[in-house]
Amino acid sequence: MNFQIGDKVKFLNAKGGGIVTRIIDTRMVGVAVEGGFEIPTLSSELIRLEKDEPGARFFDEHFDIAPREEMEERSIQTENRLLELPYSVTKNRKSEELFLAFVPHDQKWLISGLLDVMMVNNSSYDILYNLFLQNPDKTFTGKDYGSCFPDSRLILDTITREQLPEWTSGYLQFLFHKENCTEVLPPFNSEFRVSGQKFYNEASYRETNFITEKAIVVRLLSLTDYLQLNRKQEDAPSARIPAREEEALIFKHQVNPREAEVDLHIEELLEDHISLKKEEILDFQIRYFERSLDSAISNRFLKVIFIHGVGNGILREAILGILKKQAGIEVFDAPMQKYGVGAIEVRIPHNL
Repeated sequence: MNFQIGDKVKFLNAKGGGIVTRIIDTRMVGVAVEGGFEIPTLSSELIRLEKDEPGARFFDEHFDIAPREEMEERSIQTENRLLELPYSVTKNRKSEELFLAFVPHDQKWLISGLLDVMMVNNSSYDILYNLFLQNPDKTFTGKDYGSCFPDSRLILDTITREQLPEWTSGYLQFLFHKENCTEVLPPFNSEFRVSGQKFYNEASYRETNFITEKAIVVRLLSLTDYLQLNRKQEDAPSARIPAREEEALIFKHQVNPREAEVDLHIEELLEDHISLKKEEILDFQIRYFERSLDSAISNRFLKVIFIHGVGNGILREAILGILKKQAGIEVFDAPMQKYGVGAIEVRIPHNL
């Protein structure tokens, strides 16, 4: 049942009831009870006491709670935590993505004052999230958990500049929910890192189509790419890789801090490849490239060299076609003196 602020409700599994004061997430609301207390309650455990609701007349009671107008006034601050994305963004969306954004309150003086930390859900999924922040001693603090509606941005916290060091690294874990879908996505664990120096450089703050204010934006996940990867793994069960190993894939090819070199020659990827047909080899190379790229993005790598060889150029064209669909990624020919004409250099500037 969908509740609105000011609805009169009764608890199904406990005595009493109250007035809905805020919408916490897709499953839970805050209910003000007599005495001025607010109780977070699952929507499934409430019944709305309205004359047109079935059964309401059997439970109707009077609760000494502030009127609807006062409840709405109290809830304005909470309501503003969740904002819809502009229709122009969602109407013609080509890629579904999740972002973390740091938005200064003072848009004229970007390097001082309070900031809103936002999770941007530019997708058609309800996102259930779990946020951990990394401490200086490498331990983690559970900071927040909840849900974020599709096509919206959620303010996770409002912080001071003194609190910024707490937010420069951590993890966001995601579950994806839809009422109707053709496939179930596995959970995703996204690490984020932000250089503290960026917050004191005005050039780091940029406008995007989904946040009209200037902000520092970190991409957490491309759901479009994640869907494609999940489908390919389902189509080829023998090629599936456990999630933990998948995330660590890029580290097998690391050559410098946050830099990697991936040789896509089949003899470098598979020991037993003699029996494979040419189209099977090409498919394996493309899938390995995609997994390596996703792993590099997830693990905050800045540069990856992909060695595709010369050959007939089919693998190179397939890689370039995939990279064209990736937002915010820069592609160059790798240094010729080292790789000849058989390699591509991929840079991921939004991982800075």
